[in-house]
Amino acid sequence: MAEAGFWVAWGLPARGRETNALDVLRKSRDYLQAAARDGRIERFDTVILRPQSVELGGFFLIQGSTAQLDALRRDSGFETWVNQVQLVADRVAAVDAWVDTGIDEAISLYEDALREAGLSD
Repeated sequence: MAEAGFWVAWGLPARGRETNALDVLRKSRDYLQAAARDGRIERFDTVILRPQSVELGGFFLIQGSTAQLDALRRDSGFETWVNQVQLVADRVAAVDAWVDTGIDEAISLYEDALREAGLSD
């Protein structure tokens, strides 16, 4: 079961690159499916947000062990993929996350922070 994850989010497609953005989305899913199949990650979810007023278009939630995700983020293929996404979409970001069994660590850190701030015993 995964302990770690990271979120690769993107905004709206860059003007004039909408068709390219759709192609990169398809290739992105292929890339992540291959990573899961090869055991480089445990799983991923693809989320496309419905049209709304926020400038967030969607995201991938990539999950696995800390070691798997550290290796993936340092892989040249991953870096190339993120660059391809940045070429066709605005506001691309990658943010670390706790998932599944890692949630206990997140709660523990939050409890420690509350104690340090004097907000909890």
